[in-house]
This record gives sequence, C-alpha cells and structure tokens, in this order.
Amino acid sequence: MMPSPKTLLPFLILLLFWFSQSVCCQFRASDTDTIAGIMFYNVENLFDTRNDPKKRDDDFTPEGVRRWTYSRMREKFNNIGRVILNAGGWNLPVLVGLCEVENSWVLNAMLRETGLDNLHYRVIHYESPDLRGIDVALLYRRDRFKVYESRPIPVDFGPNERPSRDILYVKGVLDQSDTLHVLVNHWPSRFGGAAVTQWKRQYAARLTRQISDSIRMVNPQALLIIMGDFNEPHKSDLFIKDLEVGLLEDDAWLISPALKIPPGVGTLKHQHAWEIFDQIIVSRSFFDGSSPIYMSEPEMRIVSLPFLLERDEQMGGVKPFRTYVGFRYAGGYSDHLPVWIDLVVTPQ
Repeated sequence: MMPSPKTLLPFLILLLFWFSQSVCCQFRASDTDTIAGIMFYNVENLFDTRNDPKKRDDDFTPEGVRRWTYSRMREKFNNIGRVILNAGGWNLPVLVGLCEVENSWVLNAMLRETGLDNLHYRVIHYESPDLRGIDVALLYRRDRFKVYESRPIPVDFGPNERPSRDILYVKGVLDQSDTLHVLVNHWPSRFGGAAVTQWKRQYAARLTRQISDSIRMVNPQALLIIMGDFNEPHKSDLFIKDLEVGLLEDDAWLISPALKIPPGVGTLKHQHAWEIFDQIIVSRSFFDGSSPIYMSEPEMRIVSLPFLLERDEQMGGVKPFRTYVGFRYAGGYSDHLPVWIDLVVTPQ
C-alpha cells in the first residue's frame, strides 16, 4: 500500500513557492562557527490531568488507574526540563522533537513551569487522529530558528484501520543562515505483534521517503532532518530499502549516523537487549560544502545521562528510568533515551 499522491500535492506546491522566495547561501569557512544542537525525545506519555472525551486518556487523570495528578504532572515537567537543559552540556538544543505528548496546552505549561519559555523556547503542535491522543511536536528557540511553515502530514491507512500520528513538517531558517526542513515522526507501534503491524510502519517509511523526494526535487541541496521514534530497529529493511538510508560513504541521499553506533547500546531496552528505535537522519547536503550549515562528522549521540538510568535488577546492567512501570508510578523520566546531533553554523 503506497501513500496517495493527493496527500503530497499541496505539500509540493508549498515547497515550490517557498523555494522560489529563498536566497541561496554559499559555504565558507569561519573561525566564529557556532553549534546548533538538535535533539529528539520520546517523553513517555506527557498528558495533562483533564479527561478529554475525544481521547482515550482516562488512565491519565487523577481518578484514572495511573492516578495522574497535578503534582505528578509537574514532576514530569521538571524532569523533561532537566533533560533539555543538560543533554548538550552548556549547549542548549535549538530544536527538540518530541513524541507522546497530548496537546499544546501541556507543552506550553511545561515551558512555563520550567522557565524554558524564558530561554526563547516555543511550541509547534497539531492535534492528530491518534486514538490515545499522543502526538508529535517540535520545540524551537525563536532567537535562533525562524519558522516559515509548519503543517501535519497525515499517515492515513484507510477508513477501516486505526489512525496513527501525523508526521510534523517544519521549515525555518537557522541563525539567519540557511533553511532547514524538519520531519518529526512517531511511526505506528508494534502493539499486537511486530510482524503483524510492520506494514503500517512500512507505509510510514514510504510516505517519509516521498516527502523527502519532494523536498529534494525542489532543491537538490536541501537540508533535511528526519527525527523520531520509529518503533523499528535502526538497521531494519524499512530504513535500508524503503526509506533508502545509508552511510556517508554510500550513494544514499539520506544518511543515518545511527548505523555507526556499535552494538550493545540503544535508546530503549527490551528484556536484556538494547535497541535503537529513536534516531536522527540527515540529508547528504550537510556534508557536501554547499551550505553554511553542516555536520563535521555523521555522528549521533544517545543521551545517557546518569539520572536517566537506573539499575536493572532483573536483567543486569542499567535501563531507562521510566515514569511508569506498568501501572505503578516510578517517578522517572521516560522509557526511551533522547538522541542528539550537532550542526555547525558558519555566520553569514
């Protein structure tokens, strides 16, 4: 099943318009380069405490089975804020892709509660048709990233299938330098069985590829960032064959820095095994010298700060320090670890 071309037509028209308005930038070396950190984080069920009759969020209310109270929500806010403030050392991320967030209200409340709004962070979020009410979103620093366009792109399997999260598309200019295209993903879950549900993730992979091709068709040197929790191992055929990612030394246009990460580490842990379900993929344009925004190396870092981990008493080693273990409140951060890349920006 392939995504309908009708889904992408309005998107392509908008791309053509914006590209016709843009100014091409030339790469040049500089001693005053700055770093722009890009981060993605599955925050594990960031809900408000109110019952929304249009969503299956009953568990995440004070009366629900998880006893999701205002104080627990505030603790979650502070946990997420702590991660954002510490993930890059002294370098605050310019863009933070998020998934498993309920709505714009809870994100803006988190920014206010943690003081991140005073650090120029703002929210891009659209309600998606996901039945649980968990969406993707992008936090951005408005002092460094000027947004020109954003829109949700539906991942539509048809009327008889459970709807999934949208893909969030954002276009903006980083540090008054060059344009970034950003896709924030949360591909369909493996609930019900990985094999049974794989066709849905394959659909999402092919749709993501179509969007990527549309961006590249308008501008072959476009700077594209694809981030998300893909619910699929990073070396899966869905990436290699359907999304067509590769290494820098390959001919691929989409480069997956995660492919160079050695075994034994990951962004989540299933029993004794670590997996990389969360990653950031970038276009080759970040490495060809065509833009003042570039990556010096195709490197992605898994953020494994000590406070994000706890001892794994059953399987040994460590595991992510979760907010909930089943229905038991643990008070941790998330069942996933964040991922991070550094972009280098040459001033214009």
